[in-house]
Amino acid sequence: MMSIVNYGMRLVDLTEQLSQRSFFVAVQRGLSLALPLIMVGALALLVRFPPFVWLQSFLTDIFGPHLNVMCDNLIAGTFGIASLVALFGFSTVLTDQYIQEHDHRRANPTITAMVVISCFFIIVAPNDDTTLRSALSLSEGLLVALLVAATGGSLFLKLAQLKFLQLPLKASGHDPLVGDVFAIMPAGMLTIFLFAAVKAVFYAIGSDNIAASFDGMLSSLFAGANDNIGFAIGYVFLTQVLWFFGIHGPNLLNSVQDSILIPATNANIDAVVNGAEPLFTFSSQFFDFFVRMGGSGGTLSLILVLLFVSKFTNIRRFALIALFPALCNVNEPLLFGIPLVLNPIYAIPFILTPIVQTVIGYTAIVFDWMPHTSYNTMWTTPALISGYVSTGSFSGVIVQLISLMVGAAIYLPFVKLSERVALQRSKQVLRSLLDKAESQENSQPKHQYINLRGEEGRIAIALANDLEMALEENSDEIYLEYQPQINILNKQVFGAEALLRWNHQQYGRIAPPITVALAEDAGLIDEIGLKILEVACRQRASWYGYVPDDFVISVNVSPKQLLKPDFDRKVLEILMKTGLSPKLLELEITESTALLPEVHAIGALTKLHGLGVKIALDDFGMGHTSLHYLRVLPFDTVKIDKSLTHYSQDNINDHIVKSIVDLGQTLNFKLIIEGIETEEQLDRFCSIGCDQYQGYLFSKPLSVAQFVPFLSKMMPTLSQAFSVGDRAVPELRNGISALETQYHDARSVQDITKVAV
Repeated sequence: MMSIVNYGMRLVDLTEQLSQRSFFVAVQRGLSLALPLIMVGALALLVRFPPFVWLQSFLTDIFGPHLNVMCDNLIAGTFGIASLVALFGFSTVLTDQYIQEHDHRRANPTITAMVVISCFFIIVAPNDDTTLRSALSLSEGLLVALLVAATGGSLFLKLAQLKFLQLPLKASGHDPLVGDVFAIMPAGMLTIFLFAAVKAVFYAIGSDNIAASFDGMLSSLFAGANDNIGFAIGYVFLTQVLWFFGIHGPNLLNSVQDSILIPATNANIDAVVNGAEPLFTFSSQFFDFFVRMGGSGGTLSLILVLLFVSKFTNIRRFALIALFPALCNVNEPLLFGIPLVLNPIYAIPFILTPIVQTVIGYTAIVFDWMPHTSYNTMWTTPALISGYVSTGSFSGVIVQLISLMVGAAIYLPFVKLSERVALQRSKQVLRSLLDKAESQENSQPKHQYINLRGEEGRIAIALANDLEMALEENSDEIYLEYQPQINILNKQVFGAEALLRWNHQQYGRIAPPITVALAEDAGLIDEIGLKILEVACRQRASWYGYVPDDFVISVNVSPKQLLKPDFDRKVLEILMKTGLSPKLLELEITESTALLPEVHAIGALTKLHGLGVKIALDDFGMGHTSLHYLRVLPFDTVKIDKSLTHYSQDNINDHIVKSIVDLGQTLNFKLIIEGIETEEQLDRFCSIGCDQYQGYLFSKPLSVAQFVPFLSKMMPTLSQAFSVGDRAVPELRNGISALETQYHDARSVQDITKVAV
């Protein structure tokens, strides 16, 4: 048992290592980029070859023969050029990965794609139009396209880094892209010439059509094959291996179909018509309906697992989309959407499942549990229906059900492994994004995460979309926690900071700096900021009678919110809507907020302060704008940056904090020390003269359900507080009236909000 566990762990480690390699990442994403074409081609294929004769007649009667022409054009314009699209996608993703890993400033995804496309056409340079169509098609040209993209793209990128192959060209007076093209032009030309030399070698050895040579070599393996289980397993194994590398196995082994399987099907049908016993166990219908249920790889079993087991919502939705074509044995959307092609995680079940299903079908026929496939049936006939129609017996349906369940059992552990690897990779990317966010806390401008290249940019875009959806749906994924603020002298909890939390369905809790950065990048920060403010104010209002009457709720405000011309008015409207007194709200701005040139932003804060709203300066002490802010803004509270709470050589941090304490006494602002986690830190700052704190030593951020019980435990002698809610409304109305007076020329409330303060 232990050896099986150890083997499983080694497989997990190997899979994780392979899945992080640039080649496999580029393959998966490059194939996924062709997915829109694949979906259209799959639907056109189903319309062109409907599963039932009556449906085909019905469509022909309505649309006439032009429907088939249109479907053929759609198939040619999608499946027919899918290899070229996959090549383009692979080369661009590979370049993105290369830039990210090697910091290659000159590399450009579009230039790489152009070079690789040229190399591809050199290799597949046809003698006739038919050869060219095969080279571009999904079924025959994909492997060559990926091989050319991998070798040509990697070669070009490495050559482009060689200094002696770079043309010196200054950017001055030129478009930067033109400069990049000229700089790496020798590398591109050399790559193309090398592929031309390779093609010349192919001509010299008499192998100008690689695909045709490959087909002949593989088909020769089955020359003289008999109708036995060895032939069937060998045929299935080879077709699956080919499909794993992106080659349509049955199409490439078309000579096996023409010489063995289709004649066997016709012979069985003729035997039944003439009242004789069918002779052949393995026919084209056997493989279509009992081995390739859902398409190559028995992928209908995989879809069932994804629908009922997957933890990823987007995967379940995609499986639902892929279900319809898969029921009719068209699984290209699944092969290139997950993808299964060249995906090391799914290699074993993709090859093993059809082999096991072959054995199940063979056993059922040999032991007379199921008749031979002996009735003319369209290859797109849905599973379960095809089991009955092709055998003329319900036992065919039962065998299909058994095969589907066995296939699902084979795929199940690999689906879990795939999701584990995906989560692990995503968490690594999230840690990288968090490092970027924390390293940029005190600098401008911040990273634009959704514009990052590679995995980071992809995850950032996906998360930004999920964040927008969560806000639109008012999902409980977005919520607040509250961290108490403690006065150590009187043992009182005098306030709490409302902290944004996002519990993502797949990735769990997303770090707040990432959430805020994504909201800013996606233009959602104003919406999410107002939502947070309203929730916090409503929650504080609901605590009347449970917390002291002067208990203040603190809410962080982003720079982009403050720069909105109607920010002050929206704050007052939220206070009126929730019934909270302005005196019980504190707005926190960070020291890194670049507001000094923005007169109207400072004016908005000043007006709100004049109406009773408290203003706090967060992360004080580490930036150059601290003293400027203290001079121009009416701060009630200054929060010491947590970087100053750690011990420093020669107690420099303590001296800095002591000077801020003295400054606070002079300027009459309250001082809160953040990030207190140990008794040693508390003793140090108590000796300096600090008495108000916030940190994990006292409490972690608490949910709404945890907060009031925490207060009861901290302050057992807390007297019944009285509500000031009734006094809040008149104060707010007076505040809004004052704003309206300043804009006496405006004709409506909407006009007022559009005027810059």
